[in-house]
Amino acid sequence: MSHERAKRLKPLVQIAQNAVNEALTYIGALQQKLASEEEKSQTLLGYQQDYRDNFQTQASVKVSGLQIQQFESFMHQIDDAIAQQNNHIFQIKEQLTKAREIYQTLNQKLKSYEKLESRLNDQAIASENQQNQKLLDEIGAQLHRLHSS
Repeated sequence: MSHERAKRLKPLVQIAQNAVNEALTYIGALQQKLASEEEKSQTLLGYQQDYRDNFQTQASVKVSGLQIQQFESFMHQIDDAIAQQNNHIFQIKEQLTKAREIYQTLNQKLKSYEKLESRLNDQAIASENQQNQKLLDEIGAQLHRLHSS
């Protein structure tokens, strides 16, 4: 009978396993997205530094007031782009943290179901073993009585 209870639990364990697998897949996708966005951020920072170095090289020769204004305007645009990128990275990190928390919850639930399933199987085996032992004891007693008579 306990084997039946364990069998009924099987679909629940499978659903929990699928949920854990989906959570892991989502976490992996977020980690890849985060790495990509951090790489974009580094590219922007490098571009900003290159532009600054270029301007300083030109400034050592001669620059006009208009060029300085253009430089400052463009640097402001790059700063805005970097700030937006950093905000995007922050949001992805928050999603990743939440996804990990959900994964932990789902994984704990899966482990609980698996433990319950294992316990039910163990109980069924123990019950079957007891029944088999009783049957063997009865057969042994009957054989003993037959040989004694």
